[in-house]
Amino acid sequence: MKLNPRDLSSFIAKDNRFKRAEALLTDQWESLLLSEPWGMTMMTRSDIVYAKALVASDAMTPTVDLTTFKGVQQFIQRNAVRLSPDVVTMLKEPFL
Repeated sequence: MKLNPRDLSSFIAKDNRFKRAEALLTDQWESLLLSEPWGMTMMTRSDIVYAKALVASDAMTPTVDLTTFKGVQQFIQRNAVRLSPDVVTMLKEPFL
């Protein structure tokens, strides 16, 4: 799968959007918040969608597994305070 133009631009520029997705995929969210106090501490739907696109396009190799039920459950447990109910639902959706 290829990245769409917006995603590719973000990947090349290594902008804040990319940094959020990278932190999510490498299980470094708390480190991101400490180094870049952006004010938005919650993981959003768009963070998850972009992170999945990066993995699907082989642009990044994640340390978290968002492709299996077990991996998603572990991710949700580790990041429960950073995930809204709608993001949790979106993560679980492929397994329902």
